[in-house]
Amino acid sequence: MKRVILNIGDAQTVDSAATFTCFGLGSCIGLFMQDRTLGLSGGAHIMLPEATTSSQACAGKFYNVADAVDHLLKQFARKGSSLKAIRAKITGGANVIQTMYNVGALNAESTRNHLTRRGVYIAASDVGGFESRTVNFHTYTGDLNITNPGRPGGRII
Repeated sequence: MKRVILNIGDAQTVDSAATFTCFGLGSCIGLFMQDRTLGLSGGAHIMLPEATTSSQACAGKFYNVADAVDHLLKQFARKGSSLKAIRAKITGGANVIQTMYNVGALNAESTRNHLTRRGVYIAASDVGGFESRTVNFHTYTGDLNITNPGRPGGRII
């Protein structure tokens, strides 16, 4: 089985059994989408709620919510997926540094808004809080395993 490590700005799709992994999601969002009828899955590690000049400058990277969501949906459409068949799971968006400017909350809100506007069903989310997360999305089950540093076990959404 393939393992896909998603670093900041990465967005990829697979059409076979794989595990997408994002290490240490703080304010970033881990977005995972799946069309089970086609066996198609995708994931993104998103850093910013909106595009900035610098976030658009790196070819092949998808640092902001709109670019990452659009990229994944285009990849799904190329494989024949319809929006109604896609299910999404989102995680991350923590306020780890605990500042007044809570970029994690902005990332989570922007992700929800972009998915909802495009008609993508959000099947589950685990966002917010004050701790980072490491996540593994298993495409063959659709399970998203979430662990926090210093805590035994984890949870599945």
